Amino acid sequence: MDRYEIRVSGHLDRRRARSLGCEELRLLAGHDSVLVFAAVDQAALYGLLTRLRDAGLELLAVNQAAASGPRGDDGTNALSKEASHVRE
Repeated sequence: MDRYEIRVSGHLDRRRARSLGCEELRLLAGHDSVLVFAAVDQAALYGLLTRLRDAGLELLAVNQAAASGPRGDDGTNALSKEASHVRE
């Protein structure tokens, strides 16, 4: 089962994150949220993305989580770098 970290605009509450099937929720200082999901295959991932769209959430980035967490070549968090690139 693959894990995905999905960054969305705004802070979500834990109840709403759970209702979307989120396994873990991280609230970021920049008023964004990172939701961690497990998906058994590509179709399940698209189902997750559809639920986020239907909930009216603004999608900023989607990354497949590495075993030890997503890290860039320079040791920084790859999710944060990707999300900032998406917004520019």
